[in-house]
Amino acid sequence: MLNEIRELQERELRSFFQPILSLQTQRIIAYEALGRTVQGEKVRSLGPFFQNPEISDEQHLHVDRILREQAIAAIAQSDSSALLFLNLKPSWIYRIYKECGILPTLQFIQKHGLDPSRVVIEVTEEEFHGRLDELSAIINVYREQGCLIAIDDIGSGYSNYDRIASIRPNILKIDLKLLKKSAMHDGYKALLNSFSILSSQMGSSLLIEGVETKQDLYYALKAGARYVQGFLFSEARQGLQDERAYEPFLKEEIRLYTEQEMARYRALFSVQDSLSELIASDIHIGSVTDADKMIQSLLMSVGLNVVRIYICREDGCQVSSNYTRDIEGEWKKDAQYQGSNWIWRPYFIPNMMRLNNQRQGMLSSEYTDLDTSRLMQTYSCPVGDTHYLFLDVQV
Repeated sequence: MLNEIRELQERELRSFFQPILSLQTQRIIAYEALGRTVQGEKVRSLGPFFQNPEISDEQHLHVDRILREQAIAAIAQSDSSALLFLNLKPSWIYRIYKECGILPTLQFIQKHGLDPSRVVIEVTEEEFHGRLDELSAIINVYREQGCLIAIDDIGSGYSNYDRIASIRPNILKIDLKLLKKSAMHDGYKALLNSFSILSSQMGSSLLIEGVETKQDLYYALKAGARYVQGFLFSEARQGLQDERAYEPFLKEEIRLYTEQEMARYRALFSVQDSLSELIASDIHIGSVTDADKMIQSLLMSVGLNVVRIYICREDGCQVSSNYTRDIEGEWKKDAQYQGSNWIWRPYFIPNMMRLNNQRQGMLSSEYTDLDTSRLMQTYSCPVGDTHYLFLDVQV
């Protein structure tokens, strides 16, 4: 069987390259190497081969090494300055290094004279049974030689927080399934947003793959992706492409997205414009009744995107009732939240300090509301010296 595979490789195996685009420069910044067989004009993915459990790990690894070296040689011989993403299973990296003390990919890089800083080792999604600290130490060997590190398929299967924290990747890749679900379900939108926050806090760049439609591209932009990849731009091809091939298209789509977001934020900030005329700077709130009366005076003036209003003291205690807009657009009063304390929310104290110092309103980042599971932003502004008005705005 292995001899047949070797013959197949010599005749038909090819490394193909799918471009990865930078939303920062709108140019091709990298390629992911993907295995194909070529028979005349017929091109087939090697995905089924690598996913076939009847084929041994050794056979998978043998084929993958040939494809890997092909890709490294092609990039090294080209005039392109693009990065090269190489997929490696963590079990392969771990086992080979433990057995032999070598990393064949680094040997291929040295053999073909490719600058290691142009190679991204993409740790793929799979169950891993070895010691995570040892895997991280082995991956650090790639990093010490100058390679970048990516983790694939964040949010699916086995690419968990422990692996991310231990490996400390330069790039986090969000898989297509998560991106598609984020477009249809608020819970997945929150999860996608959490990975965006995670990447920024770790100093990692976010790459969203599987971008197939313009709407997918908009979700990638909204999530804070630095890089995108998918059929909206190009399938994997045997040759490399002009780095500016998709620049006009991306520039236009980013322009349209920017216009759309600016219009949305103008609608959100219209809340501030309407409140500036209604709220007196010397207003005094001494009781629940005062707080509720003030909110009642605002209900007919705020936009339809405002769905909840309440007032808190600077110590986090809510002094007003909740005023919530129902599905018919009517306002309902709910007194059960009077006396609730929101100091436990991690953003409350920093926000109160900013509001107190700046004495002007501010708009929060997007979040998923605990009660309604809807995507929200909260506008808050000072009312008098010690109270703050909060308006939850549906995005």
